[in-house]
Amino acid sequence: MRTPKDELLLRAMDHALSARTLAAVEALAELYRLLDAERIPEDENYAVFATALSRRLEGATGALHPYRASEVDGGAPQIELFRRLMKHLPLASAADAVANALLADFLRGHAEATLLDVGIGQGRQECNLLRALAKAGALPRHLTVVGVDPSGTSLVEARDAVLAVAEEVGLSLEFVKLESPVEDLDAATWAALRGVTRPLVVNAAFALHHVAEKETSGVEARDAVLSRLASLGPVGVVLCEPHVDHHRAPARERLINAWNHFSRVFQLLDTLEVPGAERRAIKRFFGREVDDIVGTVNESERCERHEPATAWWERLRRAGFTSRGGLASVCPGDVHPAVGLYLEEGTVGITFRGDVLVSVLAAVPGEGA
Repeated sequence: MRTPKDELLLRAMDHALSARTLAAVEALAELYRLLDAERIPEDENYAVFATALSRRLEGATGALHPYRASEVDGGAPQIELFRRLMKHLPLASAADAVANALLADFLRGHAEATLLDVGIGQGRQECNLLRALAKAGALPRHLTVVGVDPSGTSLVEARDAVLAVAEEVGLSLEFVKLESPVEDLDAATWAALRGVTRPLVVNAAFALHHVAEKETSGVEARDAVLSRLASLGPVGVVLCEPHVDHHRAPARERLINAWNHFSRVFQLLDTLEVPGAERRAIKRFFGREVDDIVGTVNESERCERHEPATAWWERLRRAGFTSRGGLASVCPGDVHPAVGLYLEEGTVGITFRGDVLVSVLAAVPGEGA
């Protein structure tokens, strides 16, 4: 059953979509009068969405990527907020652990290998992966890490961090930087990637939903990226993505999807013993995503275009991949007690109170690939 606060939030969106700006403002004002965000965590969540709708009414666009949001709101950089999220939110750390278990299984038993990471950020996941491989006695003799990221600063930090951990665990490692969104890599770069040391394993954690919304010769950009990855001949691909539709869903439905998804994430956060400043920082991280999903007027400029696992599997199969079996034998058994794991073919869902919030997908080349 919808609460009065839910009704006001939806009413404000309906008015905004119908260009009834004054009525939308009045609905939001009525909602704000019901909120006590300083004392009630749930009201803080409503405030996040009300702020995003206010932004929509102001006519803001999504041209500013959430990872650059600090340039205008004066807050911490989004990548810094993400670090806090990874430290405190078991939803993210569980997805990280599952993905690394799958990556380790693909890399295990090879003297040499290449790991191509799309959206490597600052290399946090790779550092954890190397330590896990060392602990299991499964390090290759030599590993090449190819980091793809639009941020040159992040790539330098990733390189330094990964090389430091490689030295710590006694691994010969080469780090290759590719400073670009993956969809903008040129043909020469893709050709060069076909010559990397085999086997090749691909990782993309919370990255592919940022692939720009554009078509080339009638093919969607993210389909083209997956096809190019398939053309490299990897032995395995691991994707981590939020399990929700913020891509094709119309604006009103997208608001409902976002509320259902992020309110669950916030509920999980509010059950944990996280210092108040850290909790607010994590909500600020997600608040910027809600701003983009709900508050952006120009659809072509939205950045946070999440899709559920079913949609990603349709894309993976079109690219020539199929699901990896035997996930139960690979998944870690010691994830945080606040979250659960839900296994189905090729996918591990990270759940809270029965709802899948993040999906980890494990793909291998399909028959005839």
